[in-house]
Formats: sequence, structure tokens, C-alpha cells
Amino acid sequence: MQNQLHHLLDAMEGHLTRCFELAHRLDAQQFHQAPAEGEWSVCQVFEHIVQSETGTLGYMLKKSSSGWDVLETEQAEHQQNGDALSQRLQSNEKYKAPAILPEPPNTTSLASLEHEWPLLRAQLKAFFEAVPPEHYDKLVFKQPYAGMISAPRAAAFLSNHIAHHIPQIESIIQRIQS
Repeated sequence: MQNQLHHLLDAMEGHLTRCFELAHRLDAQQFHQAPAEGEWSVCQVFEHIVQSETGTLGYMLKKSSSGWDVLETEQAEHQQNGDALSQRLQSNEKYKAPAILPEPPNTTSLASLEHEWPLLRAQLKAFFEAVPPEHYDKLVFKQPYAGMISAPRAAAFLSNHIAHHIPQIESIIQRIQS
């Protein structure tokens, strides 16, 4: 499981690198340009992912602050819900963002994201690496669609979440540049 967790963290970094590579194909105006009315810009997709990652980290830090021993243990239902979430994010289906997340404001510069997002990622990595392996089965995050999940399933969620948005980013870029 520890190797799987490191693989997920590495995948998250690769996805982040890919997002920034894609964004560098755009000028500042295009970065904030929505391809159509009511659709998100690349900036808004990035802001959404950052909001999700920030909220996930904050929830896990708070939930684990009283110690890992007091957290509930993952059951088969939690595993199934986490796996279903991963499958959902690996599909090409489009989903609405959970209502708990605010509408991305479309105001953040790429330079700011390139500075702040890696700092957030470092905090996420430090959190996941500090989880004692004997507590990988503890429920530490309440994902809006899957319910309570463990730290390894939260890492899978975050990795699959950003990967799920990469085709959307590519599509936005193609549409605004055509």
C-alpha cells in the first residue's frame, strides 16, 4: 500500500506538470477565456482543482488532529464507494462540481497558481507521507459523492480528479484557439 501511495503522489505531480504545460500554450487573456457562455475557462478549472485539493487537505488535517486511533476503520462499503469514485473519475463522463465548492472566480493568474499550487502539493505530500501505514484503513476524508474514505483512497481521488480534468483543459484550449 505504501508503494501505491507513492505512485499516486508521483502521478499527481505528473498531472500538475501536464496542466502547467497546457496552460503555457495560452496568453493571459486566453487563460481566462471561457469557450462559451456558462462554461469554465482553463483558469477556472485550475481554481476548481486547487479548491478541491485545499478542502481535502483541510478536512484530513482536522479529522486526524485528534489522532489516528480514534478514527473509524474503513469497511467494505467505504472501499466500494472509494473504488466507484475512482472509476467515475476515470470515465469520460462530465459531472457537476459538488455544491460545497464555490464557483471558481476566474481571477487567479497563472504565475500565482504556479507559485501557490506546488506549495499546496508539498503540504498534501507531507500529510500523506506522515500517515502511519497501520492507519491506512482509517476514514479521514468525507468526499461529497463517495462519503468517508481512507487516506490512500483520498490520494487516489485527488490523482484521478486532476487527471479527469486534463481532457477538459485540452478541449477548452482547442476551442478557444480555433
